[in-house]
Amino acid sequence: MQRKKKIAGYEQPISRTKLYDVPAIELAKSLIEKDPVAHIHIPMLADRAGINEFKLKVGFRELFQTSPYQYRLRLCLEKAKALLEETDDTIDQIASKVGFDTYNGFSTAFKKAFSIAPTEYRNRQSA
Repeated sequence: MQRKKKIAGYEQPISRTKLYDVPAIELAKSLIEKDPVAHIHIPMLADRAGINEFKLKVGFRELFQTSPYQYRLRLCLEKAKALLEETDDTIDQIASKVGFDTYNGFSTAFKKAFSIAPTEYRNRQSA
């Protein structure tokens, strides 16, 4: 049975991640936050953070309760939400600005995350 370690600043105790890997995982998170639209593939992200892919995936999920990909996606969709509220850009333009290749891919992800289509979301904001 693995012992759970409590880390200051984190709600969940960790059991699979080594304490010395935490700074690298936090660095990976900050690299994602710096530019979520620039999709950094996991192997490259792990390399930049100085940790192996497996440890990054396991540690990220353990520390932040999400995968690096889902975290990046959430940041992109939050940015899209702000753009829908603050700009007159088309949905297509916003999709492109937040890193989606297609309107359909963006619309599907947005609807899955927020339970409302981007067009409907914008219309509610301006109503």
